[in-house]
Amino acid sequence: MNVGEMQDLIQILSIEQADNSYSWETATEIWSKAERQTTRNIYSNFGQSAKSVKFTIREYEYDLSLHNAIRWNDLHCILTDIIHTENREFIIVTAALVNPQVCTIKRDSEPGYDSLNRPVYSEPISIIFPGILAEKFNRNIQEQPMTTIETSLILIIPKAITLQEGELVTIDNTDYEVQLAHTLDEFKNEYEIISRRNV
Repeated sequence: MNVGEMQDLIQILSIEQADNSYSWETATEIWSKAERQTTRNIYSNFGQSAKSVKFTIREYEYDLSLHNAIRWNDLHCILTDIIHTENREFIIVTAALVNPQVCTIKRDSEPGYDSLNRPVYSEPISIIFPGILAEKFNRNIQEQPMTTIETSLILIIPKAITLQEGELVTIDNTDYEVQLAHTLDEFKNEYEIISRRNV
């Protein structure tokens, strides 16, 4: 690998929390060699694949892990593999090109108590975080006198964020119910979510 080939400036991202909001923030900028791949990248254990890109970076530049993400030419890349070269001079990073979405859930806050020691509830708290959607399947359910369209997707989110089955997640003005959680992966959580509408 020739260091002179590393002409692609990328941003290494880490997930940061500010109050009730999570977001991908730039931790550092480094030079790399970026190469689009012809093979697809399977970034979800339960959803579809995506276009793939490979980055070569210097070993000492940043302590990179699969908890991070990369921004390259304004494209968001979720990391799926990190390989150290034999001489440990370079790191080969494989990533999927994805389109992150802004997700919102509402949760009840802890109640306060009035002078008679009765619980007083405030407005629900909105929690905002980034997520990636992967298609799963669509199906039609015929119900008299109308048809219900169900859209089932996979929602991939950073490990720092957890959802509960039965919660409602709002994405692009559509409410999805969390149906099934897959949280055994060390670096991310995946959830099967569903929306329903009548036609």
